[in-house]
Amino acid sequence: WAGTVGAVLGGLLMGVGARLSFGCNIGAFVGGAASGSLHGIVWLLAVIPGCWLGIRLRPVFGLPRR
Repeated sequence: WAGTVGAVLGGLLMGVGARLSFGCNIGAFVGGAASGSLHGIVWLLAVIPGCWLGIRLRPVFGLPRR
């Protein structure tokens, strides 16, 4: 059950992130960075702690810390 809960929670958070960034998260960064827009830098500053937190939460959902 923990893996299923983790997958559902991850999917919901990805959906929220895609909606907030008006599309693909990677496209928001690459497009923003290429055009020199502030939102590309803000995306980068937000993804670093988000990845750190996600890696630390993997064991909570029964996933290995890689």
